[in-house]
Amino acid sequence: MKFLETLKALPLPRQLMLAGAVLGVVLAMMFMVRGAMNEPMSLLYSGLDSERSGEIMGELDKQGVSYQIRQDAIFVPQSARDRIRMSLAQQGLPRPSVKGYELLDDVNGFSVTSEMYKASYWRAKEGELTRTILAIPGVESARVHIGANLRSGFTRAQQNPTASVTLTSSRDLSQPQAQGIQYMVALAVPALSPDDVAVIDSRYGILIGPNTSKAQMPGIMAEDKASALEMKIMSMLEARLGPGNARVNATVDVTRELERIESVRIDPESRVIRQRTVNDTSETSTNAAGGGLTVASNLPDGAGAGGGGASDVRNSSESVAYEFNETRVATERLPGEVKRISVAVLLNETALGLQDSPDAEAIIQSTIAEFEQLIATSAGLNADRGDVVTVELMPFRPIEVAELTPMPSMVERLIEQHLWSGVQMVLLALVVIALALGVIRPIFAAGDKAVAAGAGENDPLANGEDAANPINYLQDYAAQRQDETAALLEQWLAEDRKVAVNE
Repeated sequence: MKFLETLKALPLPRQLMLAGAVLGVVLAMMFMVRGAMNEPMSLLYSGLDSERSGEIMGELDKQGVSYQIRQDAIFVPQSARDRIRMSLAQQGLPRPSVKGYELLDDVNGFSVTSEMYKASYWRAKEGELTRTILAIPGVESARVHIGANLRSGFTRAQQNPTASVTLTSSRDLSQPQAQGIQYMVALAVPALSPDDVAVIDSRYGILIGPNTSKAQMPGIMAEDKASALEMKIMSMLEARLGPGNARVNATVDVTRELERIESVRIDPESRVIRQRTVNDTSETSTNAAGGGLTVASNLPDGAGAGGGGASDVRNSSESVAYEFNETRVATERLPGEVKRISVAVLLNETALGLQDSPDAEAIIQSTIAEFEQLIATSAGLNADRGDVVTVELMPFRPIEVAELTPMPSMVERLIEQHLWSGVQMVLLALVVIALALGVIRPIFAAGDKAVAAGAGENDPLANGEDAANPINYLQDYAAQRQDETAALLEQWLAEDRKVAVNE
Protein backbone atom coordinates (compact mmCIF):
# COMPACT_ATOMS: atom_id res chain seq x y z
CA MET A 1 0.00 0.00 0.00
CA LYS A 2 2.84 2.34 0.78
CA PHE A 3 4.23 1.67 -2.71
CA LEU A 4 0.91 2.62 -4.31
CA GLU A 5 0.58 5.71 -2.14
CA THR A 6 4.10 6.75 -3.05
CA LEU A 7 3.36 6.09 -6.72
CA LYS A 8 0.16 8.16 -6.59
CA ALA A 9 1.98 10.98 -4.83
CA LEU A 10 4.49 11.29 -7.69
CA PRO A 11 3.87 13.96 -10.29
CA LEU A 12 2.84 12.85 -13.78
CA PRO A 13 6.27 13.34 -15.46
CA ARG A 14 7.93 11.16 -12.85
CA GLN A 15 5.24 8.51 -13.22
CA LEU A 16 5.86 8.43 -16.97
CA MET A 17 9.60 8.24 -16.37
CA LEU A 18 9.11 5.34 -13.97
CA ALA A 19 6.88 3.50 -16.44
CA GLY A 20 9.49 3.94 -19.19
CA ALA A 21 12.24 2.64 -16.91
CA VAL A 22 10.23 -0.44 -15.95
CA LEU A 23 9.36 -1.11 -19.59
CA GLY A 24 13.04 -0.79 -20.56
CA VAL A 25 14.05 -3.23 -17.84
CA VAL A 26 11.44 -5.74 -18.98
CA LEU A 27 12.47 -5.48 -22.64
CA ALA A 28 16.17 -5.79 -21.76
CA MET A 29 15.45 -8.84 -19.64
CA MET A 30 13.39 -10.46 -22.39
CA PHE A 31 16.07 -9.80 -25.02
CA MET A 32 18.97 -11.02 -22.94
CA VAL A 33 17.13 -14.04 -21.55
CA ARG A 34 16.10 -15.00 -25.07
CA GLY A 35 19.69 -14.62 -26.31
CA ALA A 36 21.03 -16.57 -23.36
CA MET A 37 18.55 -19.40 -23.79
CA ASN A 38 18.91 -19.69 -27.59
CA GLU A 39 20.57 -22.96 -28.60
CA PRO A 40 23.52 -22.77 -31.03
CA MET A 41 22.58 -23.51 -34.63
CA SER A 42 24.18 -26.30 -36.66
CA LEU A 43 24.35 -26.90 -40.41
CA LEU A 44 21.59 -29.15 -41.73
CA TYR A 45 22.09 -29.01 -45.52
CA SER A 46 23.94 -26.75 -47.93
CA GLY A 47 24.39 -26.44 -51.67
CA LEU A 48 20.79 -27.35 -52.50
CA ASP A 49 18.86 -25.72 -55.29
CA SER A 50 15.83 -23.55 -54.60
CA GLU A 51 13.28 -26.30 -55.18
CA ARG A 52 14.89 -28.76 -52.76
CA SER A 53 15.49 -26.05 -50.17
CA GLY A 54 11.83 -25.03 -50.37
CA GLU A 55 10.70 -28.62 -49.76
CA ILE A 56 12.91 -28.92 -46.69
CA MET A 57 11.80 -25.57 -45.26
CA GLY A 58 8.15 -26.51 -45.77
CA GLU A 59 8.66 -29.75 -43.85
CA LEU A 60 10.49 -27.91 -41.06
CA ASP A 61 7.56 -25.50 -40.79
CA LYS A 62 5.17 -28.44 -40.48
CA GLN A 63 7.27 -29.93 -37.69
CA GLY A 64 7.51 -26.58 -35.93
CA VAL A 65 11.30 -26.52 -36.03
CA SER A 66 13.06 -23.17 -35.99
CA TYR A 67 15.69 -22.71 -38.68
CA GLN A 68 17.90 -20.05 -40.21
CA ILE A 69 18.82 -19.42 -43.85
CA ARG A 70 22.38 -18.32 -44.53
CA GLN A 71 23.05 -17.99 -48.25
CA ASP A 72 22.51 -21.52 -49.62
CA ALA A 73 22.69 -23.29 -46.24
CA ILE A 74 19.97 -24.25 -43.75
CA PHE A 75 20.79 -24.22 -40.02
CA VAL A 76 18.75 -25.86 -37.25
CA PRO A 77 19.25 -26.22 -33.47
CA GLN A 78 22.30 -28.31 -32.77
CA SER A 79 20.63 -30.78 -30.39
CA ALA A 80 17.85 -31.60 -32.89
CA ARG A 81 19.96 -31.77 -36.05
CA ASP A 82 20.40 -35.55 -36.21
CA ARG A 83 16.76 -36.21 -35.36
CA ILE A 84 15.65 -33.78 -38.08
CA ARG A 85 17.90 -35.45 -40.64
CA MET A 86 16.44 -38.86 -39.80
CA SER A 87 12.92 -37.51 -40.06
CA LEU A 88 13.59 -35.85 -43.41
CA ALA A 89 15.32 -38.96 -44.75
CA GLN A 90 12.29 -41.04 -43.79
CA GLN A 91 10.21 -38.85 -46.08
CA GLY A 92 12.78 -38.97 -48.88
CA LEU A 93 14.13 -35.46 -48.36
CA PRO A 94 16.14 -33.89 -49.77
CA ARG A 95 15.01 -35.39 -53.02
CA PRO A 96 17.78 -36.09 -55.55
CA SER A 97 18.30 -33.23 -57.96
CA VAL A 98 18.64 -35.72 -60.82
CA LYS A 99 15.86 -38.20 -61.52
CA GLY A 100 16.65 -41.65 -62.80
CA TYR A 101 14.43 -44.63 -63.45
CA GLU A 102 11.69 -43.12 -61.28
CA LEU A 103 10.80 -41.10 -64.37
CA LEU A 104 9.35 -44.29 -65.82
CA ASP A 105 6.94 -44.64 -62.90
CA ASP A 106 4.85 -41.78 -64.26
CA VAL A 107 4.69 -43.19 -67.77
CA ASN A 108 1.19 -44.38 -68.68
CA GLY A 109 1.36 -47.17 -71.21
CA PHE A 110 -2.07 -46.39 -72.69
CA SER A 111 -1.35 -42.77 -73.56
CA VAL A 112 2.34 -42.87 -74.44
CA THR A 113 3.71 -43.66 -77.86
CA SER A 114 6.82 -45.73 -78.41
CA GLU A 115 8.86 -42.62 -79.27
CA MET A 116 7.79 -40.91 -76.03
CA TYR A 117 8.64 -44.00 -74.02
CA LYS A 118 12.08 -44.25 -75.64
CA ALA A 119 12.75 -40.59 -74.88
CA SER A 120 11.76 -41.11 -71.22
CA TYR A 121 13.90 -44.24 -71.06
CA TRP A 122 17.02 -42.44 -72.29
CA ARG A 123 16.36 -39.54 -69.92
CA ALA A 124 16.14 -42.02 -67.05
CA LYS A 125 19.39 -43.70 -68.11
CA GLU A 126 21.13 -40.32 -68.29
CA GLY A 127 19.92 -39.56 -64.77
CA GLU A 128 21.21 -42.86 -63.40
CA LEU A 129 24.61 -42.33 -64.99
CA THR A 130 24.73 -38.80 -63.60
CA ARG A 131 24.06 -40.10 -60.08
CA THR A 132 26.90 -42.60 -60.41
CA ILE A 133 29.32 -39.94 -61.63
CA LEU A 134 28.36 -37.60 -58.78
CA ALA A 135 29.45 -40.31 -56.34
CA ILE A 136 33.06 -39.99 -57.55
CA PRO A 137 35.17 -37.95 -55.09
CA GLY A 138 35.96 -34.50 -56.42
CA VAL A 139 32.97 -34.24 -58.79
CA GLU A 140 30.69 -31.35 -57.83
CA SER A 141 28.17 -31.49 -60.69
CA ALA A 142 27.69 -33.63 -63.78
CA ARG A 143 25.45 -34.00 -66.79
CA VAL A 144 25.27 -36.91 -69.24
CA HIS A 145 24.01 -36.61 -72.82
CA ILE A 146 23.45 -39.74 -74.89
CA GLY A 147 23.05 -39.45 -78.63
CA ALA A 148 20.80 -42.49 -78.98
CA ASN A 149 19.89 -43.83 -82.38
CA LEU A 150 16.10 -43.86 -82.59
CA ARG A 151 16.00 -46.16 -85.58
CA SER A 152 12.77 -46.54 -87.49
CA GLY A 153 11.64 -49.54 -89.49
CA PHE A 154 12.21 -47.79 -92.82
CA THR A 155 15.95 -47.18 -92.44
CA ARG A 156 18.71 -49.62 -93.28
CA ALA A 157 21.83 -47.88 -92.08
CA GLN A 158 22.28 -47.83 -88.32
CA GLN A 159 24.38 -45.10 -86.77
CA ASN A 160 26.35 -45.95 -83.65
CA PRO A 161 25.35 -44.01 -80.52
CA THR A 162 27.58 -41.39 -78.95
CA ALA A 163 27.71 -39.81 -75.51
CA SER A 164 29.25 -36.86 -73.71
CA VAL A 165 29.79 -36.22 -70.01
CA THR A 166 30.09 -32.63 -68.82
CA LEU A 167 31.21 -32.23 -65.22
CA THR A 168 32.64 -29.72 -62.78
CA SER A 169 35.34 -30.98 -60.44
CA SER A 170 36.92 -29.41 -57.40
CA ARG A 171 40.30 -30.73 -58.50
CA ASP A 172 41.86 -32.08 -61.67
CA LEU A 173 40.62 -35.61 -62.27
CA SER A 174 43.30 -38.16 -63.03
CA GLN A 175 43.49 -39.97 -66.33
CA PRO A 176 42.34 -43.31 -64.87
CA GLN A 177 39.28 -41.60 -63.39
CA ALA A 178 38.40 -40.06 -66.75
CA GLN A 179 38.84 -43.42 -68.46
CA GLY A 180 36.69 -45.04 -65.79
CA ILE A 181 33.87 -42.59 -66.53
CA GLN A 182 34.29 -43.21 -70.24
CA TYR A 183 34.05 -46.99 -69.91
CA MET A 184 31.20 -46.84 -67.40
CA VAL A 185 29.04 -44.82 -69.79
CA ALA A 186 30.01 -47.01 -72.75
CA LEU A 187 29.10 -50.25 -70.97
CA ALA A 188 25.74 -48.84 -69.87
CA VAL A 189 24.62 -48.07 -73.42
CA PRO A 190 24.32 -50.90 -75.96
CA ALA A 191 26.58 -50.68 -79.03
CA LEU A 192 28.40 -47.66 -77.60
CA SER A 193 32.18 -47.72 -77.98
CA PRO A 194 34.35 -46.13 -75.28
CA ASP A 195 36.10 -44.15 -77.99
CA ASP A 196 32.78 -42.43 -78.77
CA VAL A 197 32.39 -41.06 -75.24
CA ALA A 198 33.81 -37.61 -74.46
CA VAL A 199 34.50 -36.49 -70.89
CA ILE A 200 34.62 -32.70 -70.59
CA ASP A 201 35.54 -30.69 -67.51
CA SER A 202 34.14 -27.17 -67.41
CA ARG A 203 37.39 -25.91 -65.85
CA TYR A 204 40.09 -28.05 -67.45
CA GLY A 205 38.61 -28.75 -70.88
CA ILE A 206 38.48 -32.11 -72.64
CA LEU A 207 39.83 -34.87 -70.42
CA ILE A 208 39.31 -37.74 -72.82
CA GLY A 209 37.30 -38.24 -75.98
CA PRO A 210 37.19 -39.43 -79.59
CA ASN A 211 39.85 -36.97 -80.74
CA THR A 212 42.02 -37.46 -77.67
CA SER A 213 43.96 -40.62 -78.38
CA LYS A 214 47.00 -41.86 -76.54
CA ALA A 215 49.18 -40.21 -79.15
CA GLN A 216 47.99 -36.85 -77.86
CA MET A 217 48.49 -37.62 -74.19
CA PRO A 218 52.15 -38.54 -73.73
CA GLY A 219 52.74 -35.58 -71.44
CA ILE A 220 50.03 -36.73 -69.04
CA MET A 221 51.40 -40.25 -69.03
CA ALA A 222 54.93 -38.97 -68.36
CA GLU A 223 53.72 -36.84 -65.43
CA ASP A 224 51.85 -39.78 -63.93
CA LYS A 225 54.90 -42.02 -64.15
CA ALA A 226 57.16 -39.32 -62.71
CA SER A 227 54.78 -38.75 -59.79
CA ALA A 228 54.67 -42.47 -59.06
CA LEU A 229 58.47 -42.66 -59.07
CA GLU A 230 58.78 -39.66 -56.77
CA MET A 231 56.36 -41.14 -54.24
CA LYS A 232 58.11 -44.50 -54.32
CA ILE A 233 61.58 -43.02 -53.80
CA MET A 234 60.38 -40.52 -51.18
CA SER A 235 58.74 -43.20 -49.06
CA MET A 236 61.97 -45.20 -49.07
CA LEU A 237 64.20 -42.23 -48.18
CA GLU A 238 61.96 -40.95 -45.41
CA ALA A 239 62.19 -44.33 -43.73
CA ARG A 240 65.95 -43.73 -43.37
CA LEU A 241 66.15 -39.95 -42.93
CA GLY A 242 62.78 -39.09 -41.46
CA PRO A 243 60.03 -36.87 -42.85
CA GLY A 244 61.12 -33.59 -44.41
CA ASN A 245 64.77 -34.57 -44.93
CA ALA A 246 64.62 -35.52 -48.61
CA ARG A 247 63.47 -33.94 -51.85
CA VAL A 248 62.94 -35.99 -55.02
CA ASN A 249 62.34 -34.79 -58.56
CA ALA A 250 61.87 -37.27 -61.39
CA THR A 251 61.64 -36.57 -65.11
CA VAL A 252 60.40 -39.20 -67.54
CA ASP A 253 60.96 -38.83 -71.28
CA VAL A 254 58.47 -40.83 -73.32
CA THR A 255 57.89 -41.41 -76.99
CA ARG A 256 55.34 -39.19 -78.65
CA GLU A 257 55.00 -41.02 -81.98
CA LEU A 258 52.72 -43.86 -82.96
CA GLU A 259 54.76 -46.46 -84.89
CA ARG A 260 53.52 -49.56 -86.72
CA ILE A 261 56.04 -52.10 -88.06
CA GLU A 262 55.11 -55.14 -90.17
CA SER A 263 57.71 -57.74 -91.21
CA VAL A 264 57.63 -61.10 -93.03
CA ARG A 265 60.28 -63.73 -92.28
CA ILE A 266 60.75 -66.86 -94.52
CA ASP A 267 62.75 -69.92 -93.49
CA PRO A 268 64.41 -71.42 -96.62
CA GLU A 269 65.32 -74.64 -94.84
CA SER A 270 61.72 -75.50 -94.24
CA ARG A 271 60.66 -75.90 -97.88
CA VAL A 272 58.11 -78.54 -98.71
CA ILE A 273 56.93 -79.55 -102.19
CA ARG A 274 53.42 -78.39 -102.54
CA GLN A 275 52.83 -79.17 -106.25
CA ARG A 276 54.78 -80.95 -109.04
CA THR A 277 53.76 -80.67 -112.75
CA VAL A 278 55.39 -82.66 -115.66
CA ASN A 279 54.65 -81.80 -119.33
CA ASP A 280 55.78 -84.21 -122.18
CA THR A 281 55.40 -83.02 -125.82
CA SER A 282 56.09 -85.27 -128.90
CA GLU A 283 56.01 -84.16 -132.60
CA THR A 284 56.45 -86.57 -135.62
CA SER A 285 56.62 -85.53 -139.34
CA THR A 286 56.90 -87.81 -142.57
CA ASN A 287 57.75 -86.87 -146.32
CA ALA A 288 56.11 -89.31 -149.00
CA ALA A 289 57.85 -90.37 -152.46
CA GLY A 290 56.58 -89.07 -155.88
CA GLY A 291 54.02 -86.63 -155.85
CA GLY A 292 53.84 -83.38 -157.74
CA LEU A 293 56.09 -82.00 -160.48
CA THR A 294 59.38 -80.73 -159.22
CA VAL A 295 62.79 -79.97 -160.64
CA ALA A 296 63.79 -83.57 -159.95
CA SER A 297 61.36 -84.71 -162.59
CA ASN A 298 63.67 -83.41 -165.36
CA LEU A 299 66.69 -85.28 -164.05
CA PRO A 300 67.81 -88.60 -165.53
CA ASP A 301 66.46 -91.75 -164.03
CA GLY A 302 67.88 -92.52 -160.67
CA ALA A 303 69.33 -89.09 -160.14
CA GLY A 304 66.29 -87.46 -158.82
CA ALA A 305 64.67 -90.44 -157.31
CA GLY A 306 64.58 -90.38 -153.60
CA GLY A 307 62.70 -92.27 -151.00
CA GLY A 308 60.38 -90.76 -148.36
CA GLY A 309 61.73 -89.15 -145.01
CA ALA A 310 60.40 -88.91 -141.32
CA SER A 311 61.29 -86.75 -138.18
CA ASP A 312 60.36 -87.20 -134.47
CA VAL A 313 60.65 -84.32 -131.85
CA ARG A 314 60.03 -84.80 -128.11
CA ASN A 315 59.96 -82.09 -125.35
CA SER A 316 59.67 -82.74 -121.58
CA SER A 317 59.23 -80.07 -118.83
CA GLU A 318 58.69 -80.26 -115.05
CA SER A 319 57.31 -77.52 -112.71
CA VAL A 320 57.70 -77.80 -108.93
CA ALA A 321 56.02 -75.43 -106.35
CA TYR A 322 57.47 -75.31 -102.81
CA GLU A 323 55.86 -74.21 -99.49
CA PHE A 324 57.98 -72.35 -96.92
CA ASN A 325 57.44 -71.51 -93.26
CA GLU A 326 56.45 -67.86 -93.18
CA THR A 327 56.35 -65.64 -90.07
CA ARG A 328 54.49 -62.34 -90.18
CA VAL A 329 55.20 -59.90 -87.33
CA ALA A 330 53.14 -56.72 -86.81
CA THR A 331 54.44 -54.42 -84.09
CA GLU A 332 52.61 -51.31 -82.88
CA ARG A 333 54.45 -48.94 -80.60
CA LEU A 334 52.09 -46.63 -78.81
CA PRO A 335 53.19 -43.28 -77.43
CA GLY A 336 54.23 -43.29 -73.84
CA GLU A 337 57.08 -45.76 -74.01
CA VAL A 338 59.82 -44.69 -71.63
CA LYS A 339 62.95 -43.48 -73.39
CA ARG A 340 64.88 -42.05 -70.48
CA ILE A 341 64.44 -41.41 -66.76
CA SER A 342 66.29 -38.74 -64.80
CA VAL A 343 66.08 -38.64 -61.00
CA ALA A 344 67.50 -35.86 -58.83
CA VAL A 345 67.60 -36.39 -55.06
CA LEU A 346 68.55 -33.81 -52.45
CA LEU A 347 69.21 -35.11 -48.94
CA ASN A 348 69.56 -33.25 -45.68
CA GLU A 349 73.20 -33.47 -44.69
CA THR A 350 72.40 -32.61 -41.09
CA ALA A 351 70.06 -35.60 -40.75
CA LEU A 352 72.89 -38.00 -41.62
CA GLY A 353 75.22 -36.58 -38.97
CA LEU A 354 78.43 -37.13 -40.93
CA GLN A 355 80.03 -33.71 -40.45
CA ASP A 356 81.89 -34.57 -37.25
CA SER A 357 83.54 -37.73 -38.58
CA PRO A 358 87.33 -37.55 -39.14
CA ASP A 359 87.05 -38.95 -42.67
CA ALA A 360 83.76 -37.26 -43.46
CA GLU A 361 84.51 -36.77 -47.16
CA ALA A 362 85.07 -40.46 -47.82
CA ILE A 363 82.02 -41.44 -45.80
CA ILE A 364 79.88 -38.92 -47.68
CA GLN A 365 80.99 -40.26 -51.05
CA SER A 366 80.33 -43.81 -49.92
CA THR A 367 76.90 -42.81 -48.62
CA ILE A 368 76.03 -41.08 -51.89
CA ALA A 369 77.03 -44.18 -53.85
CA GLU A 370 74.88 -46.37 -51.63
CA PHE A 371 71.88 -44.07 -52.05
CA GLU A 372 72.37 -43.98 -55.82
CA GLN A 373 72.42 -47.75 -56.00
CA LEU A 374 69.37 -48.00 -53.77
CA ILE A 375 67.41 -45.43 -55.78
CA ALA A 376 68.37 -47.00 -59.12
CA THR A 377 67.18 -50.39 -57.94
CA SER A 378 63.98 -49.03 -56.45
CA ALA A 379 63.03 -46.99 -59.52
CA GLY A 380 64.05 -49.65 -62.02
CA LEU A 381 66.59 -47.45 -63.79
CA ASN A 382 68.44 -48.84 -66.79
CA ALA A 383 71.90 -47.47 -67.49
CA ASP A 384 71.89 -48.86 -71.05
CA ARG A 385 68.80 -46.79 -71.76
CA GLY A 386 70.55 -43.66 -70.52
CA ASP A 387 68.81 -43.31 -67.16
CA VAL A 388 70.55 -40.98 -64.73
CA VAL A 389 70.30 -40.58 -60.95
CA THR A 390 71.96 -37.72 -59.06
CA VAL A 391 72.22 -37.55 -55.27
CA GLU A 392 73.47 -34.50 -53.39
CA LEU A 393 73.90 -33.82 -49.68
CA MET A 394 73.18 -30.29 -48.48
CA PRO A 395 72.03 -28.81 -45.18
CA PHE A 396 68.33 -27.93 -45.14
CA ARG A 397 66.91 -24.79 -43.64
CA PRO A 398 65.03 -25.50 -40.44
CA ILE A 399 61.31 -25.77 -40.98
CA GLU A 400 59.26 -23.34 -38.96
CA VAL A 401 56.77 -25.55 -37.20
CA ALA A 402 53.63 -23.81 -36.14
CA GLU A 403 52.79 -24.11 -32.49
CA LEU A 404 50.37 -26.95 -32.00
CA THR A 405 47.14 -26.03 -30.32
CA PRO A 406 46.20 -28.55 -27.64
CA MET A 407 42.76 -30.04 -27.69
CA PRO A 408 40.44 -28.01 -25.46
CA SER A 409 39.38 -29.66 -22.24
CA MET A 410 35.80 -30.18 -21.17
CA VAL A 411 35.83 -27.03 -19.06
CA GLU A 412 37.18 -25.00 -21.98
CA ARG A 413 34.52 -26.42 -24.29
CA LEU A 414 31.80 -25.54 -21.80
CA ILE A 415 33.20 -22.04 -21.47
CA GLU A 416 33.37 -21.70 -25.25
CA GLN A 417 29.80 -22.88 -25.71
CA HIS A 418 28.21 -20.99 -22.82
CA LEU A 419 30.48 -17.97 -22.44
CA TRP A 420 28.22 -15.66 -24.40
CA SER A 421 25.20 -16.86 -22.42
CA GLY A 422 26.98 -16.14 -19.15
CA VAL A 423 28.07 -12.71 -20.35
CA GLN A 424 24.48 -11.93 -21.33
CA MET A 425 23.22 -12.93 -17.89
CA VAL A 426 25.83 -10.75 -16.19
CA LEU A 427 24.97 -7.81 -18.43
CA LEU A 428 21.30 -8.36 -17.66
CA ALA A 429 21.97 -8.27 -13.93
CA LEU A 430 24.06 -5.11 -14.29
CA VAL A 431 21.32 -3.41 -16.31
CA VAL A 432 18.69 -4.31 -13.73
CA ILE A 433 20.86 -3.07 -10.86
CA ALA A 434 21.72 0.13 -12.71
CA LEU A 435 18.08 0.85 -13.48
CA ALA A 436 17.04 0.04 -9.92
CA LEU A 437 19.69 2.21 -8.29
CA GLY A 438 19.92 4.95 -10.87
CA VAL A 439 16.32 5.46 -11.95
CA ILE A 440 13.71 3.79 -9.74
CA ARG A 441 15.26 4.50 -6.37
CA PRO A 442 15.73 8.26 -6.98
CA ILE A 443 12.13 8.45 -8.22
CA PHE A 444 10.78 6.80 -5.07
CA ALA A 445 13.05 8.92 -2.88
CA ALA A 446 11.72 12.03 -4.54
CA GLY A 447 8.16 10.72 -4.03
CA ASP A 448 8.73 10.17 -0.31
CA LYS A 449 10.09 13.68 0.04
CA ALA A 450 7.07 15.08 -1.78
CA VAL A 451 4.66 13.19 0.48
CA ALA A 452 6.53 14.34 3.56
CA ALA A 453 6.53 17.90 2.29
CA GLY A 454 2.77 17.75 1.64
CA ALA A 455 2.10 16.41 5.10
CA GLY A 456 4.35 19.04 6.66
CA GLU A 457 2.41 21.83 5.06
CA ASN A 458 -0.80 20.73 6.86
CA ASP A 459 0.90 19.79 10.15
CA PRO A 460 1.02 22.66 12.69
CA LEU A 461 3.71 20.90 14.67
CA ALA A 462 5.89 20.63 11.57
CA ASN A 463 5.43 24.35 10.91
CA GLY A 464 6.17 25.26 14.54
CA GLU A 465 2.61 26.63 15.19
CA ASP A 466 1.45 26.10 18.82
CA ALA A 467 3.85 23.24 19.24
CA ALA A 468 3.93 23.89 22.98
CA ASN A 469 0.04 23.72 23.43
CA PRO A 470 -1.31 20.26 22.46
CA ILE A 471 -4.90 21.29 23.26
CA ASN A 472 -4.82 23.98 20.63
CA TYR A 473 -3.34 21.45 18.20
CA LEU A 474 -6.18 19.00 18.85
CA GLN A 475 -8.78 21.70 18.46
CA ASP A 476 -7.32 22.77 15.16
CA TYR A 477 -7.01 19.16 13.99
CA ALA A 478 -10.64 18.42 14.93
CA ALA A 479 -11.82 21.54 13.15
CA GLN A 480 -9.96 20.63 9.97
CA ARG A 481 -10.96 16.95 9.98
CA GLN A 482 -14.41 16.82 11.49
CA ASP A 483 -15.48 13.54 9.91
CA GLU A 484 -12.39 11.71 11.04
CA THR A 485 -12.71 13.20 14.55
CA ALA A 486 -16.35 12.14 14.80
CA ALA A 487 -15.52 8.62 13.66
CA LEU A 488 -12.72 8.42 16.20
CA LEU A 489 -14.97 9.61 19.07
CA GLU A 490 -17.69 7.16 18.04
CA GLN A 491 -15.16 4.36 18.10
CA TRP A 492 -13.99 5.35 21.57
CA LEU A 493 -17.57 5.47 22.88
CA ALA A 494 -18.30 2.05 21.42
CA GLU A 495 -15.28 0.62 23.15
CA ASP A 496 -16.35 2.18 26.47
CA ARG A 497 -19.83 0.63 26.15
CA LYS A 498 -18.31 -2.81 25.52
CA VAL A 499 -16.11 -2.46 28.58
CA ALA A 500 -19.09 -1.41 30.71
CA VAL A 501 -21.21 -4.32 29.53
CA ASN A 502 -18.44 -6.77 30.25
CA GLU A 503 -18.05 -5.43 33.74
